[in-house]
Amino acid sequence: MGAMANICLSMALSDFYAKHPSYETRLSLQRWESLGAVAAAPAVGYLPQTSAEASCAIQLGDNHSPSYSPLLIRTTMPDFSRLAEATVSTLEMFEWNKVTLIYEDMEFSNSIIPYLTDALVNKDIQLSHKIAIPIFAEDFQILDRLEVLMSSQSEVFVVHMSSNLASRHFVVANKEGMMGKGFAWLVTDGLSNFVDTMDPIAIDSMKGVIGLRPYVPKTRALKNFRTIYKRISSMKQNKAATKLNLLGLWLYDIVWGLGMTVERIGNVNSGFLKEMNDRTWLIGILNPSFRGISGVLDLVNRQFQPSVFEIFNITGKRNRVIGYWTNDQGISKNNNSTSRNTPRILQAEEPTRAKWTIGVPSKKGFNEFVNIRSGNKSNDDELPGFSIEVFRKVWDFALPSTTSYEFVNINGTYDDLCCQVKYQKIHAAVGDISIVASRTNCVDFTLPYLETGVAMLIKVRHDGPKDMWIFLKPLSWDLWLVIIAICIFIGIVVRVLERRENTEFNGSARKKLSTILMFPCQSVAIPQRDMVVTNGSRLVLVVWIFLALILMQSYTANLSSILTVNQLQPTIPSIKELRKSYVGYQNHSFVKGFLINQLGFQESMLKPYCSVVDYQEALSKGSENEGVSAIFDEIPYIKLFLAQYTTGYLMVGPTYRTDGLGFALPIGSPMVANFSRAILNFTQGKYMNSLE
Repeated sequence: MGAMANICLSMALSDFYAKHPSYETRLSLQRWESLGAVAAAPAVGYLPQTSAEASCAIQLGDNHSPSYSPLLIRTTMPDFSRLAEATVSTLEMFEWNKVTLIYEDMEFSNSIIPYLTDALVNKDIQLSHKIAIPIFAEDFQILDRLEVLMSSQSEVFVVHMSSNLASRHFVVANKEGMMGKGFAWLVTDGLSNFVDTMDPIAIDSMKGVIGLRPYVPKTRALKNFRTIYKRISSMKQNKAATKLNLLGLWLYDIVWGLGMTVERIGNVNSGFLKEMNDRTWLIGILNPSFRGISGVLDLVNRQFQPSVFEIFNITGKRNRVIGYWTNDQGISKNNNSTSRNTPRILQAEEPTRAKWTIGVPSKKGFNEFVNIRSGNKSNDDELPGFSIEVFRKVWDFALPSTTSYEFVNINGTYDDLCCQVKYQKIHAAVGDISIVASRTNCVDFTLPYLETGVAMLIKVRHDGPKDMWIFLKPLSWDLWLVIIAICIFIGIVVRVLERRENTEFNGSARKKLSTILMFPCQSVAIPQRDMVVTNGSRLVLVVWIFLALILMQSYTANLSSILTVNQLQPTIPSIKELRKSYVGYQNHSFVKGFLINQLGFQESMLKPYCSVVDYQEALSKGSENEGVSAIFDEIPYIKLFLAQYTTGYLMVGPTYRTDGLGFALPIGSPMVANFSRAILNFTQGKYMNSLE
């Protein structure tokens, strides 16, 4: 780095006075090998070479701040306010709402923390962890820090450290599998400025990392400068020089700015310079409009503040530019201040972060809920099932066109599926996953997108008419006896009232008995006007006919029901007796534990089934023939069964409440709130009913 600085400073003086041979003033370059001698210099452009020297630069700046040494010019960035704002704007662009800061444990790196913390708070982004790595940390020490982050389920990392430590850090992270799917990395300019000079192994480990660095426009002057620098650095005496980077360009521009400023002030001697206001002769370079080969230089209190940051994706040999950040416009895909050689912008089909890996249950039945296989993308035009359709709609609400995803089938139980989220094998679990308390130890659930409950499915028998005496069943036997008694009583009363006036009720004893028995039936079946002649008999007859009409209507209704409607009767009388029989449940479901722990069934009496067809076969056989007497499952699955088998089966018994079906995400994930809000927006919209 020091050799590179010497070359850039020498080239700056040579190029400047070669272009301006008529200038009367000349700058004299003096070099100090010790940091302690820097205080004696009237004007210094200082380039830190290591982390330790960067810390010394901070100390130098404290001892010689603008108020004490206005002739000091810093080529480092002790004020990280713009860098912090650009970093947080990048996080906001990718909708990363929870980040972890990894930084080098030294004063130079610590300086960014207050700026970054304030910027994160302003954008409502959570800083979950701050991990400091020692300057001379061994690989095992770096590994210890990374294991802490893996156990905390961190996914997005901001790295602020020097290139020497960062190169080893990313190699270790890559070996631990933290550079692949499920993790996102953002590095600041402390590393991004030196990406081109890093070890190829480290570069290969950093593929997919997002970088942030001051923007340098690609101009013809810059291209010529690089060519000359490469030729000079290849000479024998300069072989220690590193590849050209941004700090070398800044040094070159500083010398040009000083040269123009001194010439504008005029040829002065050192004695006259001391008598002047120290701030006066630097007024030219302090002008933020000064432009060099590195772009526009903003010197605020003699401290560099890049006006434009470049956001890029590290891909290996060449980096892909994503966009630009400016202090006044924020992030944009194009930089208005760039030349026509603007770098190519990353397109939508070239994602900058790993895809979300979405775990779905591997189901053999009930494909109406989940019918998807590993590798399916978000744009597949098949019928993926109700739960997957809901997830796709919710994804569009929660993360519109920001990230992509792919599905991976997970074999095993639904509990195993949730554990895959806990162990960071997948980003989220999606499907017909029931929200139960036991799974909250592994994941956080979104709000339910479908309400459910556990009920019982049984087979029913048909009790239709089977004998010739069916016409007697509409009324009970005791009611038949009462009717017969009333008929006899009515006949006797009418005989007594009519015996003197009506000759029909006179005659032999056999005729009198026949009249008493037949009169009530005859008055209802064949009513005649002159059946009775006395007023008392007429009153009794009216009451009887009214009662007879009520009995006939009731009889007709009951008989019609018996003859036309098959009576469905459950094949089991109660849960208590059901415990003695075999009972079924859906394979891999939480219902098995529910039957054992809450309803008191023996595990040996439970049988798992996978599909609607399996349910039908098991219920048809019955518990005595290697089938089951009943099946317990959640209501949506039972409704699906009854829609296919409309007769012979019935959902009965009490409904045991559950919390519904939802999606599973890592514990503490900020995306839980995003997905829950999206679920509310979708389920309360117009598309949910049609999808159901």
